[in-house]
Amino acid sequence: MRYLYKQFQAKKKQVLEVDLDRSTRVKFMTAQEYRRYERARTHTFFGGSFEAGQVRFVVPFDSVWTAVVEKGTHAGPIEVNAACRLLPPDPDVRSTRPLDAPLLAGSHGEDSEVETGE
Repeated sequence: MRYLYKQFQAKKKQVLEVDLDRSTRVKFMTAQEYRRYERARTHTFFGGSFEAGQVRFVVPFDSVWTAVVEKGTHAGPIEVNAACRLLPPDPDVRSTRPLDAPLLAGSHGEDSEVETGE
């Protein structure tokens, strides 16, 4: 699978912001989970499918965080342009809700953590 990624040393409550030029999947994960993702192992992440525009993720704890923007699937690759940055904490910012989040997940505006075997 093709993807874009960027790593950040982030502190709790800082905001990772990704600007997308088209709809795609965005995953936010720790460095350890990213290593699993690179090797196509089972991994956990925050995020999901998002429309074009800004995606925000409020960091839940201090760690090295990786923002991954997937460029479609192996069978159906797409061209995606994205920009990613780390913003200071902002009490008014909530994590963006993924389009594919279960109805009860993130009912307070927070993303759900998902485990996948991809």
